[in-house]
Amino acid sequence: MQLTYLTNLWSHEAHPALDRHRTGHWLPSDHARVRGWVNQIQERSRSFKDKPLEPVLQDFKDFIDNDPLVRTIATDMFHEVPVTPPYNKDPTLEPQIRSYDEMFRCLDVILGEGPQWYKSDDSDAMGLIGCPISAVIEWPMGTKSGYAFFKDCSVNAHWEAVLNRWKTYLSSPASLEALDSMTGWTSADAIEMMTEIGNNGVDNFTFPELYVCNPMTLYYGFKSWDDFFTRKFHDRVRPIAYPDEGTPCLLTDVDTTAVVVHACESTPCFRQENVKLHDNFWLKSQPYSLADMLNGVDKAIPFVGGQVYQAYLSALSYRRWHAPVSGRVVSIEKVPGTYYSENYYEGFANIVDGKPRPNPVAPNNSQPYIAEVTTRGILTILADNPKIGLMAVVFIGMCEVSSCEFTIEPGDRVTKGDEIGMFHFGGSSHCLVFRPETQLRFEDPGPYENEANNKKVRSLLAVAI
Repeated sequence: MQLTYLTNLWSHEAHPALDRHRTGHWLPSDHARVRGWVNQIQERSRSFKDKPLEPVLQDFKDFIDNDPLVRTIATDMFHEVPVTPPYNKDPTLEPQIRSYDEMFRCLDVILGEGPQWYKSDDSDAMGLIGCPISAVIEWPMGTKSGYAFFKDCSVNAHWEAVLNRWKTYLSSPASLEALDSMTGWTSADAIEMMTEIGNNGVDNFTFPELYVCNPMTLYYGFKSWDDFFTRKFHDRVRPIAYPDEGTPCLLTDVDTTAVVVHACESTPCFRQENVKLHDNFWLKSQPYSLADMLNGVDKAIPFVGGQVYQAYLSALSYRRWHAPVSGRVVSIEKVPGTYYSENYYEGFANIVDGKPRPNPVAPNNSQPYIAEVTTRGILTILADNPKIGLMAVVFIGMCEVSSCEFTIEPGDRVTKGDEIGMFHFGGSSHCLVFRPETQLRFEDPGPYENEANNKKVRSLLAVAI
């Protein structure tokens, strides 16, 4: 098999351990901007302090109030945030959120509106505001008690109810206020930034050339916030790399069914070979643990010793999923899990020069950890090409973005590049899992240090050899 045009790109093998780096696409270069946004949410919440909470929030608060153990950790996770700068004050010198009562007041504001466009030269800060609940609770998530609180099953059942309530709003015409053409997501600044990200530093399309929309109508023709956020690319801007019925082209003498394409518009962050059935995924190194990721030992056994490729989606990127290979859908499973749990060592347990240095976007730097614990959708496909064979794709909900929708069913046939589902309400992550018998050469083998641009959905990921 001749792969001469990719020889240089594929000259490196993956490190046997996890190729790990701190994802930067969601990390604000000026975190004070995010805290300033949270402060205006706090100010608005104080002006409505006598207003009854949304019922779903009141139910959540009542649960905490009436459970002594949960109330303890819910209280302590705010008290464990240091009272020293930069954690004691927000940018306007007002106190940070210091109780779950204040948290619920802020959530009450958020549930009544869509994610707000945050005008800023810092697109990474904008990514965080795209998940506003995460911005409100970012420091408590990183504490020891927060680690316990956000892993609790009953707590997560209440988070699910809260997010379902928000989902109802974001799917309604009322949510279109967030798309206002002067200050919202269809304003000139917002359209310019999303167009730049869609062009990925390579193309020169306009927003209407990239996405299916009607710029001559109000809100570009979108019917709700969710309709806007799950917008479709025009097929011509994301062609399928080496379609099965196509000619080998530069892949001389290679069966194009051996080509695996990117399932999401996403930035690579990790790749690990020789993945174990069970591993200590909660440690700082965050090794993948297949039985946990795939929700069962029997489901994981075929992939033991194989490899995992993971890439993440930003809040501003395309978020529909596409089949990475052609084949038959073997199984689909939706696994309930956590919503705001992060790796403990990305929070205040991260000690630098003797001081705690929590990452403001720790959930995004906890990608392998959340692959095992968060709400997710798991798809297995038996590829037509036997060199690929059985493979799994895990679509991972993160924070607000935990609604995973499949548009296919077990037993369906899919063709490489077909749309198969989508995330709702923002950015997220996904993993491709391969058996040890599947030998792959990756177009970009990593390591993925300081990766900046997305890999285009349906573009070349790897070839089975």
